[in-house]
Amino acid sequence: MKMAKTQQFAEYRVQDELVKNTTQSKVSWKKMLSVSGLMAAKFPVALDIQMLDMIIAFLLKDSTLRTRKSISNIDKLMGIIDPDVYEGNPELESRIHIIQNITTCLLEERFEEPSFIQVYCRDHAEDEYSKELIDKMNTLTIKYAESKYMIKKVDSILEFSYVITARSIMQQILDSIDPTDFASYEKVANDLNTIAQTIVNINRKCRSLDADQTFSLDTDRFESVIADAVAKLKDRNRIFITGSTYLNALLSPGYMSKRLYTYLAFPGKGKSTILLKSALDMRKYNPNFKPKDPEKRPAILFLTLENDIPETIERMFNMTVSAEDIRNYTPNQVIKYMRDRGGLKLTGDCSIDIIIKEYKNREINTDDIYSIINDLADEGIEVCALILDYMKRIRPTEYAENEKGELKNISNELKEIAKFFDIPVITAQQLNREGAAVVDAALQLNKEDVTRLVGSQNIAGAWEIQENSDWTCIINPQRKKDTGELFMVFKLLKRRYRSSETTEKMRQLDYFNQPFEEGNEIKLKDDIDLDEPLGLLSLSTEFGPENQPNKRGTTNAIKREVVKRYPTQQFNDDSEVRDTFFDIGKHDHTKKDKDKERETEKV
Repeated sequence: MKMAKTQQFAEYRVQDELVKNTTQSKVSWKKMLSVSGLMAAKFPVALDIQMLDMIIAFLLKDSTLRTRKSISNIDKLMGIIDPDVYEGNPELESRIHIIQNITTCLLEERFEEPSFIQVYCRDHAEDEYSKELIDKMNTLTIKYAESKYMIKKVDSILEFSYVITARSIMQQILDSIDPTDFASYEKVANDLNTIAQTIVNINRKCRSLDADQTFSLDTDRFESVIADAVAKLKDRNRIFITGSTYLNALLSPGYMSKRLYTYLAFPGKGKSTILLKSALDMRKYNPNFKPKDPEKRPAILFLTLENDIPETIERMFNMTVSAEDIRNYTPNQVIKYMRDRGGLKLTGDCSIDIIIKEYKNREINTDDIYSIINDLADEGIEVCALILDYMKRIRPTEYAENEKGELKNISNELKEIAKFFDIPVITAQQLNREGAAVVDAALQLNKEDVTRLVGSQNIAGAWEIQENSDWTCIINPQRKKDTGELFMVFKLLKRRYRSSETTEKMRQLDYFNQPFEEGNEIKLKDDIDLDEPLGLLSLSTEFGPENQPNKRGTTNAIKREVVKRYPTQQFNDDSEVRDTFFDIGKHDHTKKDKDKERETEKV
């Protein structure tokens, strides 16, 4: 049976107690140690039937762990196995040959459907035993934890083979040292340094789990990184939509993994409301969400350092059941209504849990979040999103001398948590008193759409919150002057990434007003299932049913590349400049009080 595929790398065969083939390659060892040239020597690794069946099951399983890197490592492992070890054992030989064909399907043929892979394997089967095994291979199963174990073992074996090869080369160089020839020292030292660096990089090279995602045009890395990136971008399990059509457009298309979202509001003006609403929406409108580990229960972790659990439950009751006072009901009634009317129960159609943990103000720091999430994992719970109420109430892990420095560190550390756990992190921060004064002045002048007058310069505490967040949005409750209806105003300040919306109207959207339920000042109306959004693009009484943005609103909501009035504003890249919208209003709060008074009179 033909065991090994055509090698894609130059092969270096060395004399070693673990290597049976001692033929010396004429290829330079320096080429062997290059990224494209290093090829482990064949050695007699003995994989049993159970391990090989685990590999087959894994390769056929639709799993987040099945990345191009993990498949590639399995492929490389099959290429370095010494065929003499399995000679005369058809059970092992057949399985190895099947694995080689499966990796060919996945890496070269780009097949995705297990049925197509099965047909390919049958077409390339070399005996009847292999055909019988292929017919049954779709019945092989492997769990998430078992997959992780198998991947680590494959990576370790592959790493070991590379180390053996590099060690043998190093030994040859050491044996060639002439103690009487000092002039040769520099060359030998350089050679040994090259090998040492290679050995240090072997671990990174062989790692499948949490693999180094460095992008380059090198064929293997190019294909691996792009394939994994596209798969992640298309993965709907990495996106949580909300109940608001316009909010989804601002998020574009929803809360996404590895990103930090920050809402900005004046004290007592909706921070806790929008954070709790986000948790409820993520659970309600994403019923098909699947955790990375199918053995675990997905959950949204809600950390409240602002309100206690009874207060949070009261808000949940008002959001999901009724605007009435929860105290008018018995505990049993509240339980029944929140289960039945509010839909707050775990079912097959809605399996996402909401776990609320209450802490005192500044009782925990950001490093404690890692322990909280890991402890939940030990209980069989996978945290799929983190919501923190709110940023100022938690302590940073890294010490800072003042509040500004603390908020900088907190926002940076929350971003790292989002990346580490591959989840969205949603939080909030206050706007400053200067912004509140601007809004109050405009309201006294009977102005509308006053939230447009507030901008990023009004973030309390630190500009770095704006810098570290992937997305920031001002929220503010406001009534429509002609009807008295209450709306939550949303004004986008920053979106680090490009909009995924298909229409120009939605791509350019940076401001809207979502109505509250009549008689309920805490429950926003949902419209995701309606033909038309309920949100208004302006609260001005000057507009008719079309509700198009007025000239004033269009003027105020401008792209940030033209904003030159605030020298402290800095941006990370061109995409941020293109896709971030700023409302500078008519106020320059960096000027003196006299200038601000003059600007206020213009409102």
